[in-house]
Amino acid sequence: AGGNGQGDAANQLYKPWGVALEQAPDGSVVAYLVADAFNHRVQRCAPADGGSCTTVASGNGYGDAANQHGFPWGVALEKAVDGSVAAYVEVDSNNHRVQPCAPADGGNCTTVAGGNGQGDAANQLYKPWGVALEQAPDGSVVAYLVADAFNHRVQRCAPADGGSCTTVASGNGYGDAANQHGFPWGVALEKAVDGSVAAYVEVDSNNHRVQPCAPADGGNCTTVAGGNGQG
Repeated sequence: AGGNGQGDAANQLYKPWGVALEQAPDGSVVAYLVADAFNHRVQRCAPADGGSCTTVASGNGYGDAANQHGFPWGVALEKAVDGSVAAYVEVDSNNHRVQPCAPADGGNCTTVAGGNGQGDAANQLYKPWGVALEQAPDGSVVAYLVADAFNHRVQRCAPADGGSCTTVASGNGYGDAANQHGFPWGVALEKAVDGSVAAYVEVDSNNHRVQPCAPADGGNCTTVAGGNGQG
C-alpha cells in the first residue's frame, strides 16, 4: 500500500500512522486497514488489488462531521459473530473521539468515546492516538481501550456506559513513575488463559518504554521493554 509518493490517489497515502489486519479464518491477510492520517481517511488495501486502496471511512477532508476525520492516528477491526467485518474503528485524534465506521454506512461513523471537546473528564479525550478492542467470545465489543495521549492515560470505554470512560492505566499526569505516562501512543489487550483481561499494554512514548498495566494493580504499570532512556 502506498509507496507512490505523498498524495490522495487510490495508490497513495499521506503520512499514515496506524494499521490493522483483516484476516481470513486461516490467518491469511485479506486486507490492510490503514489510518491515512494526513488524508483524514481510513483505507482498505487488499493484496489482490495490487497496491490500490478503497476508502472505508471518511475521505471527505478535514472536519468533524460523521463522514469526516481530523488526523486519524489509529485503527482497529471489529468483527461480527459470523466473522464478517462489523466496523472499522478509528481514533479521530484532532476531534478527540473514537468512532466505529460500519461498512454498510458508506464511510459515515458514530462516536462511542469522546466527542465532547478536548478535556480530561470521563466523557472527554485529548488527542487520542491508539485504540484496541476488548471483545466477548461472540465478538461483540465489551469496551474500547484508548491511548488518550495528551491526557497521559489509558481509558476503558464500554458501550454500556454511554460514552463515559474509566481510567485503567496512569491518570496521574505526565511523568515516569509506575502510575504515570508520557504521551502513550498505542495500546493492546493481553488476555489470560480463561479469557479475562490480564493487562492493558501501552506504549509510553516519551518515557521510551512498553508497559503492561494489570487491572488488579490499580493503574500502576511495569516496564517490559525499554525504560533505560532514549537510545
